[in-house]
Amino acid sequence: MTLHLIIWTTLLLLIASCSRGTPATAIPPTLLASPTDDLGNLSPDDVATLRSLEQLHDYPFYVMHYSGDYDYPQTSLSLSGRADFSCSLFAALDDSGDMLYGRNFDWDFSPTLLLFTDPADGYSSASMVDLTFLGISPVSSRMLTDLPLTERTELLSAPSMPFDGMNEYGLTVGMAAVPDVTLDDASYDPSRSTIGSIGIIRQVLDHARDVDEALRIFSEYNVDFAGGPPIHYLIADPGGKAVLIEYFQGEMLQLPNDNPWHLATNHLRCIAEGDGGCNRYRTILERLTASNGQLDMPAAMQLLSEVRQGMTQWSSVYNMSSGEINVAIARDYDTLFSFGLDLLHP
Repeated sequence: MTLHLIIWTTLLLLIASCSRGTPATAIPPTLLASPTDDLGNLSPDDVATLRSLEQLHDYPFYVMHYSGDYDYPQTSLSLSGRADFSCSLFAALDDSGDMLYGRNFDWDFSPTLLLFTDPADGYSSASMVDLTFLGISPVSSRMLTDLPLTERTELLSAPSMPFDGMNEYGLTVGMAAVPDVTLDDASYDPSRSTIGSIGIIRQVLDHARDVDEALRIFSEYNVDFAGGPPIHYLIADPGGKAVLIEYFQGEMLQLPNDNPWHLATNHLRCIAEGDGGCNRYRTILERLTASNGQLDMPAAMQLLSEVRQGMTQWSSVYNMSSGEINVAIARDYDTLFSFGLDLLHP
């Protein structure tokens, strides 16, 4: 190793040890910049984050590990102009098996990222991100690992856009759009802070250990649906509790599970009759009822495949008991990607 390289590496390690309170050993040497990298204004944590990017599927599908902290995002969706939302969410919570959470994200072409975060002031988590909502073009999304670090910087805002995810306590949350007629139904209290409709998901992943704590966090904010459709949120924990949070006529409504399962598609359950006229809801409900909320990982993914749409971008199954995460990309259920999140148990 040349003297120049030794000095460069030592300097980066010293900077990393003082940056954002993260010890130098938290950044593997392979993720540090080389002397020939054009770093621009990137910090050592930024460099480590961007160099951790790995492409797993040519749709594309990426995984990335975020180093250090991030500014708290206030992001809302920008999904105007679409009415054919088709997402599906369910929690299978029979206590004789593992607690599982399944989710189909149905939308336009969505280059996808599985993001791992571990903020100093919150809990570690894994979450699914649609890269188009970070301002990454379809063309660029297919070649991110070929770009210089300074041309990947949109990825540094990835924590602001979790569409579904699970944290180290097994708490899992996902969202689905509901009709635009309820856009102005979100509750508003001038004494509360306002947060974006996706920013609230990040807040829950970072700071809630169970459904009760997630409900407390929701109650502390006005949720802003500006820029996109209103959405409802299905939250579940490994203790067997689940709740669907909906906004209707200026109120935040909490619909807890009465059975060892819960589910949601794209209609408001607080006013729905029966299955709400949704075939996907009916199929999921029939399967969960027949099994009394007991599924294994393959059965959960199979159920997601049965309710997939032509626009299904990803299917994710979270094991809230073990931390296992399985992902299928673009309806390719023959190719599953498996990951693990180390769980803590309260």
